[in-house]
Amino acid sequence: MSILSWQAVAEPSERYPSCHCSVLIELDNGDVLVGYYAGSGEARPDAAWVLARRSPGDDVFGDLSVVADTEGKPEGNGVLYQNNSGELYCVYGTMHGDLDGPAGPGVRWRTCDLRMKRSDDRGISWSDVVMIDEKWGNVPRCKPLVTQDGTVLIGVEYDDGNSRIWSSADEGASWEMCGRIEGEKNQHPALLERSDGSVLALLRPCGGQGRILQSVSEDRGWTWSPATLSDLASPFAGLDAVRLEDGRFVIVYNSNPEARNPLSIAVSEDEGESWPVRRDLVTGEGQFHYPAMILDRPGRLQIVFTNNRKTIDHVVVDLDWLDGTEDGLHWDGTRRSV
Repeated sequence: MSILSWQAVAEPSERYPSCHCSVLIELDNGDVLVGYYAGSGEARPDAAWVLARRSPGDDVFGDLSVVADTEGKPEGNGVLYQNNSGELYCVYGTMHGDLDGPAGPGVRWRTCDLRMKRSDDRGISWSDVVMIDEKWGNVPRCKPLVTQDGTVLIGVEYDDGNSRIWSSADEGASWEMCGRIEGEKNQHPALLERSDGSVLALLRPCGGQGRILQSVSEDRGWTWSPATLSDLASPFAGLDAVRLEDGRFVIVYNSNPEARNPLSIAVSEDEGESWPVRRDLVTGEGQFHYPAMILDRPGRLQIVFTNNRKTIDHVVVDLDWLDGTEDGLHWDGTRRSV
């Protein structure tokens, strides 16, 4: 079978009954880490940023550990990055404003700062907080991109509806805001480097556009073309993308403009100009959304996503599935079947 495994990273608990917005990374020793925020709900004061680990040979993920849990303040989205020296960084935001009320200045996500912690033991322990930007408005989402010249780029949602790009020239030790993506209002850039060195940003729409947006940088993130509509549908939901070893681009996203169901995959053979191959990875009851995806060392896709805000699910997919006819996954509310 081409879909090799499907499991919950952790089951709901009294401390963590709800979860969302996961990311994952494969470390230099083969461990896979999945991080996300969890608590009584999104933007609740008890929302912590937690981490689960699965080592090579393990069948399941281990117990959750806490990376960040600021008293009385919700932790927001975070991303993970390991540099060439083995240092692991978690870049994330903490909310400081009003937690209730209509979205806008001073309410919920627009009140996130941008901070990081560092680990020298692959995420077992973490440093104190290092502030990247105290100004409210940064919301990271998709994994960092390391360009051909070693620059590390992270895209963030920003409070004016135009995504920003943060750049590190020292493998994550320090960060500088560089690019702003104008055009159609946009969020959560997923960054892919093309063969010519340009960077494609695939963007969550920030409004009623109904389609994923795209923008291109020719100078490694400093300037960007205006965001325009792609031909990929979106219900205003998160997405992620990877470049395969053969040069194909793969995106995981919600292909229904009206709902976060199904969770689908599309493939481009021309570095994001067109997406002729599209398949549904997860169908069933509810919402399957906010995916994150990596290409692991054995050459498989590892994907995590939110399953109805109760669990973060982890799936391993052989690349043969992309071009095959094997069915995707179906969630019936009670069991996972492969």
